[in-house]
Amino acid sequence: MVRFIHAADIHLDSPLKGLAKRHNLPTDKILAATREALVNLVTLAIDEKVDFVLLAGDVYDGEPEELKANFHFNQQIGRLNQKNIKVVMITGNHDAKSKISKPLSPPKNLTILSTDQPESCEITKDGEVIAII
Repeated sequence: MVRFIHAADIHLDSPLKGLAKRHNLPTDKILAATREALVNLVTLAIDEKVDFVLLAGDVYDGEPEELKANFHFNQQIGRLNQKNIKVVMITGNHDAKSKISKPLSPPKNLTILSTDQPESCEITKDGEVIAII
């Protein structure tokens, strides 16, 4: 049986514009929620021993002001790499704006599919193809 997790629209470090205008909200906790969601997703993938994780766009929320979101993403994908869990990603309209991540070396278990032309990726397990994305 093939096991995988599909996720989209994580929007790491989204500024959630307008949030600061509201009073009595746990703003820091809300702003940290996207990072926590990614940590939870990775932990679930490891706990459930999935074969791969499919990220279908908008991991980022446009151009990050700092590299922190990119380092956090690479760190979490690295946790999956340690467990030999592959990650296949296609970028979304917000990711396309994220030029700051380009100089960072992605973990070796991350495959980013092209948005310019049709492309596929084979997922293998024990030398056999178990999925084609």
